[in-house]
Amino acid sequence: MAKAIADYERTRMSGNSPWDRWKKGREDNAVSAEVKKGDELFFGKAGCNQCHLGQNFTDSTFHNLGICWDPKSRQFKDEGRFVVTKIDADRGAFKTPTVRDVSLHAPYMHDGSLATLRDVVEHYNKGGIRNPNLDPKIKPLKLTEDEINALVKSMEVLKGEGYQDTAPSAFPQSVT
Repeated sequence: MAKAIADYERTRMSGNSPWDRWKKGREDNAVSAEVKKGDELFFGKAGCNQCHLGQNFTDSTFHNLGICWDPKSRQFKDEGRFVVTKIDADRGAFKTPTVRDVSLHAPYMHDGSLATLRDVVEHYNKGGIRNPNLDPKIKPLKLTEDEINALVKSMEVLKGEGYQDTAPSAFPQSVT
């Protein structure tokens, strides 16, 4: 089952977004000045590209951002990758998703705990939720309100044309 899901996920490619047309197609007017500022932040001060990298904007690895950490009980509500690996360092770690088409898939984080992209950026701006396994890459970003807005706008333009969510017209039938 896991292999089938992984194979399916590899088919979920999106492209020709305004960002692609600006960066790859050299269409300078494909995005606004605010998006360009957000892109500069994504690859610079905010450091989003430490985990959201490459053509698909993901490193396909697992990171602990503090999501599901309960400071009162000092435990994870969801232990994440640890459930599979049994490695303590993997407690609370979840796979980095792509940010392509991210504006189409609210709510955010593996548990849906953040309602908007702005909430996600604010989570990172605060430095995640401190816990014993917090990824060392997660630190307060010290972004201004304008920078937060620009970063959100830069992710919104990653909405592409690569696929459509159309249900199949037929399903496999069991043979008895």
